[in-house]
Amino acid sequence: MSNEARIEELKLKQDLINSVSCSFCTAKWLQTTLLLQNGYNHSCHHPAPHKIPLEEIKENPSALHNSKFKKQQRAMMLNGERPVECDYCWKIEDLDKEYFSDRHYKTSDYWAWDRFEDIAKSNPQDNVYPSYLEVSFSNACNFACAYCSPDISSKWMEDIKRHGEYPLESVGAANSLNYLEATGKYPFAHNEENPYVDAFWEWFPSVFKDLKVFRITGGEPLMSKD
Repeated sequence: MSNEARIEELKLKQDLINSVSCSFCTAKWLQTTLLLQNGYNHSCHHPAPHKIPLEEIKENPSALHNSKFKKQQRAMMLNGERPVECDYCWKIEDLDKEYFSDRHYKTSDYWAWDRFEDIAKSNPQDNVYPSYLEVSFSNACNFACAYCSPDISSKWMEDIKRHGEYPLESVGAANSLNYLEATGKYPFAHNEENPYVDAFWEWFPSVFKDLKVFRITGGEPLMSKD
């Protein structure tokens, strides 16, 4: 297919997406990144991850993906309201209504498009299975790369505990273990029991059949027993 034909096809899909609402994006239903080492989650890589309350996964492990917070964002999208966390796409679309944003690209992608109509008609409070799943089981890693952070690298965590935090002007995950504790981002050690990992293995057998993309990240994934 030529680039011109691809653009024309995307324009047709863009019209269908916008006919549901001006803020509808199936990534909120079908894509998820799970940071199991500290219980954070996001759908799409643009919004900041949000904390998954432990009480929600104890009641239902599918809350790893179907958290109450995410269901609120889904309801907003079906009602034509713009979730603040998705401002990356709103900024692009506000430049020109003909511009394609990532909500158009992701909703029309091969792992999402065949479920477009079902989601457009769905109840935002329903639990759904993702088509695109990325998961980090722990922060176990033998590197301490300067662009990383202790919640993603156990080696960097070890270095900071031994030698102290990096002397940076701004406080953030890269230089403050207190920041990680205050924000609920302090990771479970890869050798201790983790309720988020337990919930994942309870949930995953039901999810697997619907997956078209499954990515494992880290830390260093091959250092995790999971």
